[in-house]
Amino acid sequence: MNETPHKDQNRGRAGSALLAALAVGVAFGAGYEFRDNNPSAGLLPSLKTASTDVFDRFAGARAGASPKAFKPDLKPYETFEEVRRAIKENYVKTEVNDTELTYGAVRGMLRSLGDRFTRFMTPEEYQKFTEDNEAQFTGIGARIDIKDDYAGSPTAKPFGASRPYIVEPLEGGPALKAGLQKNDVILEINGKSTADMSVEATVAYIKGDRGTPVKLKIERRLPDKNLKPENAFKTFDVTLVRDVIEVHPVHLEWLPDRIAWLRLDEFNKKSDAEMTAALKTAQQGPDGKGPANGLILDLRNNPGGLLDVAVNIGSRFVQSGPIVYTKERTGQERSLNAESNRFLNLKMPIIVLINNYSASAAEIITGALKDKGLATVVGEHSYGKASVQVLVDLKNGGALVITTAKYLTPSKRDISEKGIAPDVTIKASTEDEATGRGEQLNKAVALIKEKSTPAVAARAK
Repeated sequence: MNETPHKDQNRGRAGSALLAALAVGVAFGAGYEFRDNNPSAGLLPSLKTASTDVFDRFAGARAGASPKAFKPDLKPYETFEEVRRAIKENYVKTEVNDTELTYGAVRGMLRSLGDRFTRFMTPEEYQKFTEDNEAQFTGIGARIDIKDDYAGSPTAKPFGASRPYIVEPLEGGPALKAGLQKNDVILEINGKSTADMSVEATVAYIKGDRGTPVKLKIERRLPDKNLKPENAFKTFDVTLVRDVIEVHPVHLEWLPDRIAWLRLDEFNKKSDAEMTAALKTAQQGPDGKGPANGLILDLRNNPGGLLDVAVNIGSRFVQSGPIVYTKERTGQERSLNAESNRFLNLKMPIIVLINNYSASAAEIITGALKDKGLATVVGEHSYGKASVQVLVDLKNGGALVITTAKYLTPSKRDISEKGIAPDVTIKASTEDEATGRGEQLNKAVALIKEKSTPAVAARAK
């Protein structure tokens, strides 16, 4: 799902898994595809630009109710009803909400699959999920993800529950101004525990009207690794005033020797237009007198986004052939090909920077450029988010998100949970994590200089 703004030398880069940008900032996804209600129609070529808030953008296909007839096994349903009745008749609290019991049962059913990307959305969560992705939102200005089986301080009970955490506070947003940091864990939102709260629910609780407050209980691990577990965390409350955050996903900066450093934070509705403009600027050079000597495409901490946007951007680099394949559970493969009319024919060395938090759509672009020999990949293994989800509308207005297929790179490599291995592995330095200007960027610059020297010399003659 989606989100992210400008990152410069004064600002920390994201540091955590699937990143993005709306109410709080979703991430790790590649977009949403939709199935017709006719199951024989297959995946439609058009993709919906849906917005999400908080961490987990993913590629998905929407499905109507299947007309297939399944013979029900009534025994499990009978057990469910027995448990529900026993709770209603015996639980110490007399007011038990049937809807919450049902939602809890559904979430438990999906959790038993062992797939973090398969999940349930309430009608309220689904409404937030399907808002238009305009790369502008009202919230606290932070990207959020979920830590599974979190065990922090005694304050974080119940131990082993999943918890939302801050992947990155966004520039100019209330979260950054209040001093929140990446990896801060959110224990409560306005007094409500976040134990096992989904990213959609987290966003729904955090979002609100501009100028209104939201109170968070934050747990932060202290940097001293020698502290005893009971002393290793700092827990504090912070009240943030929601504000409008406008997200610009693309940032072009000129480095010495006419090297273009192009950072793409996510794949939202603005990304293709902003990327195209930046790439054309790189073709013209910083002074309009000739192309850049090289391009560094920085996809570090990019959680992904919309699949159609990934294919459009990939087509700026790839003239023809597949950008990515999808492989469904039937084994059927589908190729999403480059659109030749979008090709920009960049005649310059290209380095792609990735790290452990480059995911989904970011991995699609990286995989395409790597497999086709169009770029050298530098940094650390990517995240490994390469699954396709189908979005199933429910009669109550909610939805199920169910993993149905995988993404494959153009050479048909499955990167699920493995990620993409860089051609040149460079562990992130403190400066890389703080500003993006550390050893990884330095190595990219050095490689650009090596590759561009013959072309520069030829132009000088």
